[in-house]
Amino acid sequence: MVEHNLRLAPEKTALIENNRHYSFKEFAERTRGMGNALLDLGLQKGDRVAILNTNSIENAEAYFSIPNAGLVMVMLNFRLAPPEMLAILRDSAASVLIIHENFLEQLNEIKPLLDFIEFYIVIGNSPAPTGWLHYETMIAHAQHHEPLIDVEENDLALLMYTSGTTGVPKGCMVSHRNLYYVGESMALEMKVDKEDSGIVCTPLFHASGKVVLMNGMYSVTPTVIMPQWDVEVFLQLVEKYKITTGLLATPMLLQLVNSPKSDQYDISSLKKVLFAGAPVVPEVFKKAIERFGNIFIHGFGTSETVGSISILKLQDLSEELSRGNTKILGSCGRPYAGMRVEVVDFNDNPLPPEETGGIRVQGTGLTMGYWKKREETQKSFRNGWFYTGDLGKVDERNFLYIVGREKDVIITGAENVFPVEVEDVLYKHPSVNRVAVIGTSSMKWGEMVTAVVVKNPGCSVTENELIAFCKQEIAGYKVPKKIFFVETLPMNASGKVLRNELKKQFTP
Repeated sequence: MVEHNLRLAPEKTALIENNRHYSFKEFAERTRGMGNALLDLGLQKGDRVAILNTNSIENAEAYFSIPNAGLVMVMLNFRLAPPEMLAILRDSAASVLIIHENFLEQLNEIKPLLDFIEFYIVIGNSPAPTGWLHYETMIAHAQHHEPLIDVEENDLALLMYTSGTTGVPKGCMVSHRNLYYVGESMALEMKVDKEDSGIVCTPLFHASGKVVLMNGMYSVTPTVIMPQWDVEVFLQLVEKYKITTGLLATPMLLQLVNSPKSDQYDISSLKKVLFAGAPVVPEVFKKAIERFGNIFIHGFGTSETVGSISILKLQDLSEELSRGNTKILGSCGRPYAGMRVEVVDFNDNPLPPEETGGIRVQGTGLTMGYWKKREETQKSFRNGWFYTGDLGKVDERNFLYIVGREKDVIITGAENVFPVEVEDVLYKHPSVNRVAVIGTSSMKWGEMVTAVVVKNPGCSVTENELIAFCKQEIAGYKVPKKIFFVETLPMNASGKVLRNELKKQFTP
């Protein structure tokens, strides 16, 4: 990608972050320089280099400077507590840590335990601490030719740690081919061309963040980087740079739909906005289309598939809605080019349309398993397939619908209840802003359907009112027996609600 863009459009803008603008030529020089500087430290092919920072140009560069030097990138989740960062650094056995000066205080808590880190590189305006290296100084003093090291498409490019909703994060082994596929598939499926411009507003340490970056690099289009999500900043940047494409985590879409400030900015340039990370709520999708038009593309993916499993394209959505198929608003589309999806029973037999079963996938986006976790790899990656842990079904036209996570199904009075079905009903109530449905233990029912609700500002609604509302829409056994009201819901970086935390908090 770097070489191609350097030849094709060297002076075109590649990256924008605040007042920093880098062309594809400058991007090539900087990424080559950092790659050579790392190799000059004596690092060998396959050594791990970690980076800790909010979204930034440096984080974007790391996706190219580190792997293109034959090294393996480990991008840390900046929201983690120091002990959690320590666990990932230990697991990856990183030799180098690149860190922004704003995170030095957190680093000090664990630094005595990082005896395996050989080099520290600081990003920022301040001088490097004694014994450390400075990111910009390294680039300035390095050779800017392509690193002289052989890299194959199936070599390990990065360890992308899962969001850890089910325990200790696992490092997904992402190959160079996987990374290239992200850009290639997104450009193809979203019909990105040279006139487009993208915005990164989800974390670059997550699968969702790299999608827009790789898309821009593959398509030779500018990419604006948001250090952190803020709905009004997003609106400002879209208006300023005439952004046409991007990716939102599902809760971000909800904020955009609910924000009164969305009418204060000209965001008519937006033409194709992917959203992913948590199952779509048809009522929210419907509101988004009513407010902004048919510009939203629903995607489904996992870290283990570099974010690429299925996609509900604009044309497919438009065609299905024109046929009167409003059910399509609950779908995450059909498989990406290069990917295959099946819904299977407990014996791995493919199920016919409309029957619910486990989802398994295979194809070019499939990563190489989990780093140093043979047992977990063998459990989830079997016979060329990755088993996602989601329950789903396909319709007659091969559109995929996520029913829920296997572990989240609520068994109440011997009946199965899927949280997303109850959540969709609650979202129809005008007082509900956010909701998560969980199962809490019950002597009578085994598990009790329980809803945790965030109200819309200025709205007042009671538990009994919401229960009565649900009784009009769904079967009695699916109706929440208990509803709790909270200010916010706990979520991970990809916008998925941390249901385990809610279960701990609200189980009697």
